[in-house]
Amino acid sequence: MDQIIALFENDQIDEITKKINLLHPGDAAQIINELPAEYQVKAFSYLSSELASDVINDLHDELREDVLETIQQKRLVEIMDEMDSDEATDIAAELDEQQLKDVLQKIDKEDSDEIKQLLVYEEDTAGGIMQKEIITVDKEMNRAEMIDHIRDNYDEVEKLYYIFVTDKENKLIGILEASKLLLCKSEMKAVDIMDQDVISAPVEMDQEDVAGIFRKYDIYILPVIDKENHLLGRITVDDIIDVIDEEASEDVYKMVGLENEDKVFTSPLSSVRKRLPWLTLNLFTALLVSSVVGIFEGTIARLSFLAVLMPIVAGLGGNSGTQTLTVITRGIALGELTLHNTYRAIVKEITVGIINGILIGTVAMLIAYLFKGNILLGVVLGVSMVCNMFIAGLVGSSIPVVMKTLKIDPALASSVIITMLTDIGGFASFLGLATLLL
Repeated sequence: MDQIIALFENDQIDEITKKINLLHPGDAAQIINELPAEYQVKAFSYLSSELASDVINDLHDELREDVLETIQQKRLVEIMDEMDSDEATDIAAELDEQQLKDVLQKIDKEDSDEIKQLLVYEEDTAGGIMQKEIITVDKEMNRAEMIDHIRDNYDEVEKLYYIFVTDKENKLIGILEASKLLLCKSEMKAVDIMDQDVISAPVEMDQEDVAGIFRKYDIYILPVIDKENHLLGRITVDDIIDVIDEEASEDVYKMVGLENEDKVFTSPLSSVRKRLPWLTLNLFTALLVSSVVGIFEGTIARLSFLAVLMPIVAGLGGNSGTQTLTVITRGIALGELTLHNTYRAIVKEITVGIINGILIGTVAMLIAYLFKGNILLGVVLGVSMVCNMFIAGLVGSSIPVVMKTLKIDPALASSVIITMLTDIGGFASFLGLATLLL
């Protein structure tokens, strides 16, 4: 990295071009992403079209936008001609309408037609992440015919682990391992050696469900079909790794109230737009919590030391609720929670909350007694801990389940909402008990 920066500072373009084009695409992308901003677009411009086609989708979003805004049309066409259809479609989706129209007219017609077909599908569906480059064989082909056919079309397809077997109407009827084809006898036909139990994905399936299929069946390639079982394309395991990363990041962002990805170097105004709505909601939830505290204003005025202990009740309840929320949301994402075991999961989380409440509450009760010498204060603090941990277990487990039932992403049941409910429950129980007993 330091060497590349030094070359830029000394304006040694030929040496930069030579060094950066010897790198693996993943290393080149990492270096360009980490370069000072004034060198990033220049560094990308020095890549060969072949290397640039492998690098561009791994650039940070803001950097890729800068590249696409400044890149010459001829250069973009050369890059997209080198890309697989799914990756080229990702780039096409980021172009403005006129830029996209011009590029689709200039690239290879077959590639252009494939991109147009893929742009029809939602980006987070099987159709949106599949690639059109596939090799199919007819079920009646023998070994020699299949090998000749694969040899003629191999340049169009990377990672040839499986060959798809179709009928005359291009309906998927089987899948054939490349190793089986090499080892079978010469007179055998595709129909004789194919596996008829084909795992496939409907073209409209959500990408998160597609990732679940890869995880469940431990596969490398997944065919994509339409409602009539016509073969449309394939999804590879490297695409799914990207999906898993994307879905995990999306869940993390949603749990803190960010609908869209907010990067480290996103512009300040863009970050403000993404964060402000949720912070505004947070303001109103905080006002709601404050109104609950206001009900006990007389108790706090009479027993001012309660204000010192209130953050303890609220903080532990909020943390406990967030832990429960994380476990349940992750269970939903992995398909561990079903209609039949959801009740058991909620009961388990409530039980964990109560037990933790008793243990933490006991410690808190002893600490309060030792510092204040008031056993009733300790009892109030301890019991309110149990109540708040119970509430944390209940709302932390039930809210994401309810949201999933309503077909809302459970990750949106963020820590803001859980914290609001545990704060209300914690303050109401703590101050309510204090009003009655102290």
